[in-house]
Amino acid sequence: MAKYPLIKTTLKDRLLGGHYPEGLPLPSEPQLAREFEVSRMTARRAIDELEREGYVYRVQGAGTFPTGKRFRQGMFRVRPFKEWARHPEHRTTVLRAMQIDATPEIAIVLQIQPGDPVIFVHRLRTAGDESLVIEKRYINAHLAPALMEHNLGAESIHEVMVSMGVPLTRVEQNLEAVNLRQEEADLLRVPLGTAAFLLRRTTYSGPKRVSYVNYWVRGDRYAFQDSFEP
Repeated sequence: MAKYPLIKTTLKDRLLGGHYPEGLPLPSEPQLAREFEVSRMTARRAIDELEREGYVYRVQGAGTFPTGKRFRQGMFRVRPFKEWARHPEHRTTVLRAMQIDATPEIAIVLQIQPGDPVIFVHRLRTAGDESLVIEKRYINAHLAPALMEHNLGAESIHEVMVSMGVPLTRVEQNLEAVNLRQEEADLLRVPLGTAAFLLRRTTYSGPKRVSYVNYWVRGDRYAFQDSFEP
């Protein structure tokens, strides 16, 4: 099982929590390799992904430095799946839907144990001939064991879970700009490195984390807006 996702998640939590002061370098790749008991190549891969997502930057001969906490501003809402599916030109294709064992990274996010059963749903939303949104969702399988019996290309996963007796009480979400990797760029049919939105969303049922999802959204086709009282 790959160990770099766990290293990446741990380092990201430390960066967002202010564990590494701005202006001072992170531990070196050999130090990280010793701490996590992995190869230097594995540690480098975790750092590479954090650099790609904008959490750190490298200085030749000096090390890897935190970019600082990202500013968090306002709120935004995303249209529910049922509203998306209502449009006659909108389609949702299920690329994969299967039960998998939780990786260390997903186990941390869902607050379960590595190896626990997780339902993985990979979907692509299109409008006409354009691919617009990639979805990768991880669901605690103990809470929705019959989920894959439903038509996930047409039904809202949230509504299905509620119908199974899993009340959804809270959603946490984060929106940031990223550059698309090869897999996402190919699915959205845009060049490698194209800027896009990455929406991360965690859904709760009471204190339990039920679902974690990443949406890659084409930045040239979407805008987010909201209204509020100042």
